[in-house]
Amino acid sequence: MAARPSSNRQETRREQVYREVRRALMGGSFEPGQKITVASLASALGVSAMPVREALRRLAAERALEMQPNRSVRVPRLSRTDILKLREVRELIEGYAVFEAAHQIISTELGEVTQLMIALMAARARQDGRQLARLNEEFHFTIYRAARVPVLTDIIATLWLHSAPTLSIAFRPEFLPRYPSEIQNHNNRALINALKRGDGDGAAAALRAEIAEGSRILDAILREIDWDSNPPTDKAFASNELEIIANTALAITS
Repeated sequence: MAARPSSNRQETRREQVYREVRRALMGGSFEPGQKITVASLASALGVSAMPVREALRRLAAERALEMQPNRSVRVPRLSRTDILKLREVRELIEGYAVFEAAHQIISTELGEVTQLMIALMAARARQDGRQLARLNEEFHFTIYRAARVPVLTDIIATLWLHSAPTLSIAFRPEFLPRYPSEIQNHNNRALINALKRGDGDGAAAALRAEIAEGSRILDAILREIDWDSNPPTDKAFASNELEIIANTALAITS
């Protein structure tokens, strides 16, 4: 019985490490093709190797990371074809989620997503790619959760987990100026207005338009830099690149 609190703390720490690495992947904090070692990530988090190793194994099992022969892992690097296929899947599943949300969302949730939309517009105006990625995720998942179908939200989260490192290329400083801010602001407003009307078809159409426009810009960038012909980067993980994890390391170790 005396060992149970320690066991619970270890379980909590493992789950915290897993969640933070997963959130960093979804937030685009890792680059496609980037290598991550247990030692470097454990050092950044201020934890032992064991919870990090378990988190990386879980994420590899979810195909969010690729195991390497030298015990490191690599962030998957999707091809242009992969991205286009993923866009089609996202349009179908996320379109269904907002369709359902239009009939389930309540006023407090509408208020929350409206405030998130305003913050998103401000981040676009500032060309703040890091904040844009974070707010974009929060905005969409607030709507998806309003559909009241938890398994659907889990499926969408997995899709984002797989695609976020590649999609975040469009938020890099050198490419962000071409991001279609006004178009995406319009699509977000159309989505919220459809939710307010209870218009599922209108919400799905606005969401699909947003995904298609973002994918169009990303595809143009990938063509420009000849993405499929360039080998994956061997850039190693650097702890100062991972703002999300750096800000939560103290909480994990306390």
